[in-house]
Amino acid sequence: MELVNSQASTAVHLLCCPLRRALQGDTVPNNTQVLTNAEIADKLSALAQLLSMEKANPYKIKAYRRAANTIRGLGDSVDELVRSNADLTVYAGIGEAISGPIREIVLTGRLASLEKLRSNASPELLSISTYPRLDPKRVLRIFKKLQISSTQGLHQALENGEIERIFGPRMDQHVRQGLVQTSSILLYHAHDLVPLIEAYLLKRAGATRAEAVGDYRRRVEVIEELSFVVETGAFDELIAAMERYGGRTPLLESKNDLALFALSSGPLLRINLADSTNWGLSLIWRTGSGAHLKKLVAITGSLNRREANSSFATEQSFYDSFKMVFIEPELREGLDEVQQARRGTLPIPITQGDIQGDLHMHTKASDGSNSIEQMAAAAQDAGYAYIGISDHSQSLKIADGVSEEALWTQIRKIDKLNKHLDGIRT
Repeated sequence: MELVNSQASTAVHLLCCPLRRALQGDTVPNNTQVLTNAEIADKLSALAQLLSMEKANPYKIKAYRRAANTIRGLGDSVDELVRSNADLTVYAGIGEAISGPIREIVLTGRLASLEKLRSNASPELLSISTYPRLDPKRVLRIFKKLQISSTQGLHQALENGEIERIFGPRMDQHVRQGLVQTSSILLYHAHDLVPLIEAYLLKRAGATRAEAVGDYRRRVEVIEELSFVVETGAFDELIAAMERYGGRTPLLESKNDLALFALSSGPLLRINLADSTNWGLSLIWRTGSGAHLKKLVAITGSLNRREANSSFATEQSFYDSFKMVFIEPELREGLDEVQQARRGTLPIPITQGDIQGDLHMHTKASDGSNSIEQMAAAAQDAGYAYIGISDHSQSLKIADGVSEEALWTQIRKIDKLNKHLDGIRT
């Protein structure tokens, strides 16, 4: 955090003169195009991607990526916030040094530092600059070895198995995940986005109850559609409010009990209307995969008819009525979970509460963001019994690896800390 703040003045001086005048309160011609949060975040992500190949400070790169992720998920329109001179630093991940470039993007429609890097970048780098999950160094190794120079070539190398055969399965997985289409997001990123949408539904869109269902609730690794079940007395007003989410979220389809949006942050957003009498049935209906629902309906009969003729306020009441044990959402994939639920032989999933510790943690001594003390405190709050500090060694200079001398200092610090910790060992 100190690094970002210390570079605030530098960031401002990098801006064009008209923007500096705008920051000082002078009148300048504004960019009239209203930008979505995703469009703003895309420029920050692209800047971070190109900076990573310029051997820029890794904390600076991480700061831009963190700000991009924050903006991508915000319900508030960053464009409107900037034009109303709101303080952007109230949002986690946006400091003074990042606030300036964000204002430049909104007010001018461009980012001078990004355009400068793009003008000097090779075609290979430009081709991957819009894929922030790809590691440029790793991808450039593939380009060189396979004599390709575009993401189209990467796709072909994935399909014919060249990347896995030559570079191994971990590289293959990295490229596959990095090239996920913008209409899809990884579960890891959905964990940040879902709470923001839920909060917007409840606080800004008038929903009295809202819960994420579908692929996200089943914890599917790649999510193409985020789905929510909501309860509200004014569904039309909720739809209108959601069209303003993130500055602008296009409505693709709407019915009496359904609305489908194209989220600017990637996936589709489906909103299903439910009421309190059949809330449980709606959760079951909207959570299970197609294969799961087909096997479930073979036992329960049509869910449409059940909704019309029965009342299932909770999921448990539905399962009880058919003499089934509760099926955890992660298991609703259409294997043999329905049959096992009837026999009472379902496996018990591992939960967060079962995890006793974490043996791979980086502190700010290398490329982490927190001190050992802060991480130990957070681990205690999570109920962990132990943590393992595994900072990078000096052999990995790009991650500010810990030198041998600094490592011994860290070990002595950990030993001292363990004498005072209660209930957890580092």
